[in-house]
Amino acid sequence: MNTPSHPRRLLRAAALATLLVALPSLAADGEKIKIKGLVTAVQGDTITVKDANNATQTITVNADTTYKKTKGLTGAIHEKVGQGALMPGLPVTVEAVPAGAGFSATEVSFKSEDFKVAQQVEAGLAPTTARMDDFGKYEALVTAEVLFASGSTAISAAGKADLDALATKAKDTADYQVVLQGFTDSTGDAAANQRLSERRATAVTDYLQQHAGLAPGRVRAGDGMGVAPDAGNGSNAGARKVVVKLVVDKGVQAGKAK
Repeated sequence: MNTPSHPRRLLRAAALATLLVALPSLAADGEKIKIKGLVTAVQGDTITVKDANNATQTITVNADTTYKKTKGLTGAIHEKVGQGALMPGLPVTVEAVPAGAGFSATEVSFKSEDFKVAQQVEAGLAPTTARMDDFGKYEALVTAEVLFASGSTAISAAGKADLDALATKAKDTADYQVVLQGFTDSTGDAAANQRLSERRATAVTDYLQQHAGLAPGRVRAGDGMGVAPDAGNGSNAGARKVVVKLVVDKGVQAGKAK
């Protein structure tokens, strides 16, 4: 029976070791990520996006990249569009994989209403430079904190009154959005607190839409944030809350003011 020579075995072992070391990096290189931000420049097949952390990301598109314009509250309804729809001032969500010093996009999606606003900017209906500086910077006009009893998602009479007042202000505000986050105190299991914070946010969202008369497209889906940052230790009534904000995009408002 012939067996590989000693040098050959060493070469094979070295090659196998090299492959095993390379495998994690190959997986990392091919891992798909999601980038959300504002398009600040479009140059050929390269787009520049300023993300939520105010960092600039360089993203390339290619023939395999798909483009979707979404409609409705959930974004489940969408239509395919072309690369030409991308423009500065457009908020986008990009699915991409790392490529060199930047990223290569597999999919770029954006909301129909955001596309219309970006079109208005590009058409010269508002000063582009000033708008680009202010897009995505939301100004809170009204803030309400709805408090809850321990373990409860029921909205109190005081909470309903505060939400009704916020809704009245919203109806008199052009292009408003309502954003909200649910919280709990620090007692109990972390996973249970997370679920409870989500249910509280949902309860407030439902009240604003079903009872206070706000359009579903204007009330963003509430986020459950778990234990409040200011919860401290033990039962803290002030931490069992949903924080609700009536906001406007300063970029949109600046364009209308012109």
